[in-house]
Parts: sequence; C-alpha cells; structure tokens
Amino acid sequence: MIGAGIVGTVCANYLLRDGHQVTLIDRAGPGEATSFGNTGGISPASVVPVAYPGMIKDIPRWLIDPDGPLYLHWSYLPHVLPWLVKFLRAGRRDRVERISKALSSLNMPTFEAFRPLLRDAGLEHLFHQTGQLFVYRTKEGLEHDRFGIDLKRATGLRVDILGADEIRQLEPSLAPIFAAAHFISDHGHCKNPFGLVQGLAENFVRRGGSLLREEVLGFEMGPEGPKSIQTGNGRRAVDLTLIAAGIWSRALMKQLGHDVPLETQRGYHVTLPDPGIMPRIMVLPMDYKMAVTPMDMGLRLGGTVELAGADAPPNYERARALLRIGREIFPGLNTEGYTQWMGNRPCFPDSLPVLGSVPGFPKAYVAFGHGHQGLLGASQTGKALAELIGGRPLSMDLAPFRIDRFARA
Repeated sequence: MIGAGIVGTVCANYLLRDGHQVTLIDRAGPGEATSFGNTGGISPASVVPVAYPGMIKDIPRWLIDPDGPLYLHWSYLPHVLPWLVKFLRAGRRDRVERISKALSSLNMPTFEAFRPLLRDAGLEHLFHQTGQLFVYRTKEGLEHDRFGIDLKRATGLRVDILGADEIRQLEPSLAPIFAAAHFISDHGHCKNPFGLVQGLAENFVRRGGSLLREEVLGFEMGPEGPKSIQTGNGRRAVDLTLIAAGIWSRALMKQLGHDVPLETQRGYHVTLPDPGIMPRIMVLPMDYKMAVTPMDMGLRLGGTVELAGADAPPNYERARALLRIGREIFPGLNTEGYTQWMGNRPCFPDSLPVLGSVPGFPKAYVAFGHGHQGLLGASQTGKALAELIGGRPLSMDLAPFRIDRFARA
C-alpha cells in the first residue's frame, strides 16, 4: 500500500483485519501531509460537490476579495485551465444531483464504518457527534444555498433552519452578525485529526502491519499489475498494490497508463492554542467558505482554495486572512501564539475520488482524490476496498468512482 494519510491508513487497517499481510509505505510519517491539517469535520450529509449551479457568477467576486475563499496564481492559469473547464461543467444541475447521490453512498456510513477501527485502537474519545452549525450573514445567503440544503435533506438527515436568536442560543460565542443558519445535529468533528491517523497507524503496527518510511519511485510491472515497488531503499515484491497517495498519486498512475485530472486545491489553517473563546460545536461561516473547530490543541480555523500547484511555496497571507475573519466572527478572540499550515487537497473536477481496481491491472487498486473530504470519506473507502479485494459483496456501488470515468466522459 502506498500512502499513509487518513485514507491509506484506514484502508491498511481494514485489509489487516481481513487477514492480509499489509505493508504501508510513505515518504513521510502517518498523517504528516494533508491529513495533518484538516479541520476535522465529520459530516455524513456533506453531499454537495464543490462545483455548483451558478458558481461561475460568484468567482469574480471571490477573486477580487483579498480575504475571499478563492485565490488563483495567475501564472498557474494555463496549466489549471483545462481542469477548471471540467470543474465548471461538473457544476451543471443534473450532474450535481448525480454526484450528490454518489457522495451520499460514500459519506453517509462514515461513523458506522469508523466505529470498529476506533474501538480497536482506543480512539473513540476523538469523535464528537455534537452537530455542525452553518451560519450566514444574511437570509439571502441561506437562500443562495437552498439547492445544497435540499441535497443534504435528501440524505434523510434532519436539517434545521435557524434565525438570529436561535443561533445565539445554540452558539453564544459567535458575534451577533449572523441572520440565518442551518444546523445538522447528526454531524460532528474529530478533535485531533493528526492524532487519529497516528493512533490508527500505531494500532496497525501492533496488530502485525508493516510501516515503512520510504519514497516510492516506481513499479516493476507484471501482466496483472505491479509485481514490485521501487523505493529509495530498494525493490519490494508485492502481490497487490493499492495507491492512496493523495495529490502524489497522479505521477504514480501515469506509470500505470492513466493520466487522471487530479489537481491540488491548496488549503490553509491557523490553530490558536489559547483562543480565549471556544465554541461548543463546529461552526461553518458560509459567507467565507471556512470552518471553525474546537480541538485538543486549541481552536482551528481552516479553509480557502488556492490554485497554485503542489510545488509553489506557501502563501501564508491566506492563513492571516483566516485570522482576520476569526476576529470578526468571535469578539475578543486571542490569536497570540497561533500556528499556520498549508496542505494539498487532491481534487478531481467532479468532487468524487477514484475507488476500485485499475482497468487492465486486476491486482492494482486506487483510493485517492477525496478533495475536501478525506477524513469524512476514509472509513467507507477502507471498508469498500477491503470488500472488493476480499471478493465479498460490496456495501456501496463503486461505478461512479471508476478511474476511467474521465476517459469515457
């Protein structure tokens, strides 16, 4: 297995539970890349893809706002333009409805699929199913999101619409600047995403899995897939290969004959160790496309989308923008001693990951491209891949997640 982020680590644990001998390889330690800095949301009804109908009208406003949720390095535009065209096409209403159903099959079982892994590793205390509050400055803002709210309701989960007084009663730490909200009580958060990956990896090793900190350079191919993996430390024979390496999966897939449209949407966070104010639940200020999560290490504010490529240096002005917004929505917020971070979200244009076997190579499998929802989608991904590899009936339809769907589009 290649990739020790949350998706790869969960897959490795599920395969180990099935009795496979599993070796997990990553050039970094478990959870030290993108999984380190996510905002911890666990939201089964998060079934709204990133691209949505009418988004193209919002993009110019975002781009001219220095604190807006989207930032584009203009020198990167020629490279990312073909991906952006596919992305905007995926935002057509009919496609969004189909994508939403696929996301529902992946995300709705998240708590149930995580449960056995958390229990085995003694990590149940990290999950809090206390709800998520999505707040808007104006009632018009909520109405703008009505299509997405309806998609969430289509999952069967309860979505409550709140006014200003109800918002203050539910989360009194917020400034009195929000006029409307929707609240999903069945959502929750992880209070230490990095600790979660580390704990799952430690349990994986305790149960007999092998964890190698090596860089994967390529494959020696056989007729059914890689027969060995070439790392910086030598060649390692394999029977099956599962690629779950996030944004770095694209380069590996080219060696298997698949050039997939995987792009990084770089995200930032700031974590405040002594914020002075701690919300009781996870709050998502929708005007700013960000999330605020109470965590073990303090208060985390995360979000933004930056299109710049995986190799560009971090632009920490994006993190400082989160601080400015945080002071606006939480009066008296103490930002002293904050830490900042940037990570590469691996995103496909249609907001769906690739899951399943690789056409032409029955012993090669993929599980990457979860975009903004790696933590959320990891548990059902691991469960479904273990079912597929084990030849058991599948608990979800993997057809919408095929890696060759882009070639067929």
